[in-house]
Amino acid sequence: MDTVLSQVSSLWRDSAAVCALADGERHLGHIVRIGANWHAFDATHFNEEGNGFRSLGTFASILAAKAAVEQARSESFGPVVGHFLGAA
Repeated sequence: MDTVLSQVSSLWRDSAAVCALADGERHLGHIVRIGANWHAFDATHFNEEGNGFRSLGTFASILAAKAAVEQARSESFGPVVGHFLGAA
């Protein structure tokens, strides 16, 4: 799959407690609701210990957590296409 098609197909898959951003080739990041907060992870980089995904922080809103994942993704691969601001 070429890079353009991969970028076009980057979409969020959402559930009540876990949302994942992926394209046709890879898992890019995810957010997990724990209690009242959303924890965001960059799936394209290891954490400092090298034993898990890089944490992007904890957020009060789903939109802020998704934005953190999208920002991390765009720094590595370019802008996310297929996410609509305001969509949860």
